[in-house]
Amino acid sequence: MAYPTRDEVADIYYGVGVLDFEDHEAAITHDRRKAIAALNAFHRHYCSERLVDIDIVPERDMKTGWARFENRSDGQWTVGADAEDPGAFPVTWLHL
Repeated sequence: MAYPTRDEVADIYYGVGVLDFEDHEAAITHDRRKAIAALNAFHRHYCSERLVDIDIVPERDMKTGWARFENRSDGQWTVGADAEDPGAFPVTWLHL
């Protein structure tokens, strides 16, 4: 597993990196409690709102999966990775 570096994540909260995409976000962990805390802190910081303020229900709007960073000039992420993928790391996706 090759986790993203500090420069490759949007921010870090409670030791958990957060990735920011156009229509969703992800916490770099499969630990749901840590993911909720990190994503909630990210939203408070960048959007001045809590997840509950935007009707996020973790059981409905979050799921675990895998991602892989491709070292491309445009910095794109490969979202469709799985556990067997070289360089894949665990994420908890938040769909907005």
